[in-house]
Amino acid sequence: MKRIYLTLVLSLILLTVNFAQSIDKPAATVRLTKLQVITVKQFEKQVQNYENKAKRPLSKAEKKKLLDTMIGELLIQQEAEKENITVTEDEVQARINLAKQTGGIGLQLNRPLTDAELKTLVQQTGLSWESYKKEIAKVILEQKYIMEKKKSLFQSIKEPSESEIRDFYDENKTAFVAPEMVRFKHIFIDTRNLKTSEEKKKAFERAKEIYNELKNGASFDDLVVKYSDDRASRYSGGDFGYLRRDDVARKQLLGKNFFETPFKMKVGQISGVLRSNIGYHIIKVVEKIPFKVLSLNDKIPPQNKVTVHDQIKSTLYQRKQAEVFQQAMFEVMKELRKKAVVKIFDKNIPW
Repeated sequence: MKRIYLTLVLSLILLTVNFAQSIDKPAATVRLTKLQVITVKQFEKQVQNYENKAKRPLSKAEKKKLLDTMIGELLIQQEAEKENITVTEDEVQARINLAKQTGGIGLQLNRPLTDAELKTLVQQTGLSWESYKKEIAKVILEQKYIMEKKKSLFQSIKEPSESEIRDFYDENKTAFVAPEMVRFKHIFIDTRNLKTSEEKKKAFERAKEIYNELKNGASFDDLVVKYSDDRASRYSGGDFGYLRRDDVARKQLLGKNFFETPFKMKVGQISGVLRSNIGYHIIKVVEKIPFKVLSLNDKIPPQNKVTVHDQIKSTLYQRKQAEVFQQAMFEVMKELRKKAVVKIFDKNIPW
């Protein structure tokens, strides 16, 4: 009986040791309202992300600062939850919509990203869509808490002065240009899913028949609705949107010969059947915008909703907000750290 008891005890000890070895080691523990662990793997993943962005290894001091930030974020989340600060689905969706808008601008698409395009970009970062939404919710929660606690700091932000706006323009004048742009409508026959030469030949013949209808007096807009494979523009007259002369991505997608053609045409002119890398097009040019160096009071094409002055003012104000937010976040983290129990496991961390 004694031997059986000893065997059971030894088995439990071995099981405990093996289980402990299978669990990731802690880099830090944080307790304000509850105990949370930052594991070494979580920390190393964050370090890797920052090193990939910086394209260089982080120093030991930078790694320590990163760990402090991760600790501070957990403290803010715990305190925000304690004070019943919540994030709604609508708030998360608003941020997603903003990401689509800014993503489209960044890629020079002259339109917001689609849901599918944004999801593809998110997946390329290694995040799942659900993880991405959780990260957005976490950021919103932190921002709401910080802005509530440091309201006076944010209220003290002053709008950029005319002198600041002028100085920024003078220092960055060469960046404020409107590239040559052309806007056109198109009737599109998609060939991307056609595999044989016979199928592609039939698509070309179909495009020629549509062009013949056009020459015989049919309305361009009617033929768009009747025949175009571009579903996104079918009920907006076939509007392709603005094509920028410096849009390298679209030039590669469509092919150089097709890309150059609209820029050589006149407003109101209709092309014959044109071939691109993705299909056949019949296009009608509706607007051309020449290259121009923009002055401070010029409106920015093609939307023409804001001037260069407006854009600089907005940019400088956002910079001030970002600087104040960093200051506020540092102050909040410092205050919460004093109330919390934080332990850092230096021996576990590969500094």
